[in-house]
Amino acid sequence: MTPLQCQHITCRRPSWNGRVPSAVRDFSANFSEGITTVFQGGEESGLLLSILGMIEPPDSGEIRVFGEAVLKMETAAAHRLRDSAFGYLFTHPHLLPSFTVAENIAMPYLRICGNAIEAARERVAEVLEMAELDRACANLAIGDLDEEAHWRVAFARSIVHSPKILVAVSPPALFLLPLAKCYAEQTGATVLWNAGTADVSGLCDRILYPGAAKSSTVLG
Repeated sequence: MTPLQCQHITCRRPSWNGRVPSAVRDFSANFSEGITTVFQGGEESGLLLSILGMIEPPDSGEIRVFGEAVLKMETAAAHRLRDSAFGYLFTHPHLLPSFTVAENIAMPYLRICGNAIEAARERVAEVLEMAELDRACANLAIGDLDEEAHWRVAFARSIVHSPKILVAVSPPALFLLPLAKCYAEQTGATVLWNAGTADVSGLCDRILYPGAAKSSTVLG
């Protein structure tokens, strides 16, 4: 079953992220398992990924997540699906400075998976390695890390609960894209990444240009 599908998504916002107007116009696409799709363009890409990630509702259209028509779901059911199926990266790492690296990463695992502390500890060690961080940093305070490490911790947190769909709305951390692509290849997850106008040659499987007449497929 296709993890994510959308048809005729249309959305207009007079102010998006408190900055400029943004609009998505009649966007349709399918997103397959194990494929990393990069979105390029302006503000519309960030708005579109927020819609596809079940964060922002569109004005019209249809979104299906593993066959479920999510725009017709009751709020509680939609929230449960979003929590279990999706992982997210945003414009900031959004880490808690009073928590350790391990505590920041483990929070969604414990909340969503409901497993014991020992299972969470093992999973944190796994995703630290996937984020190319030394396991020894697990007990460090977030304030002891540099900005790049903050983003690596945020990436580890986004995949700790093994989401089948990873949505990177607009993170200014393109060095994480190869790690996201590796996660997709290893687990069969679907990755959607907003890269703005950055050069992503060889870093993804497909590039989409919302609002433009062209789209292309990239092997990489």
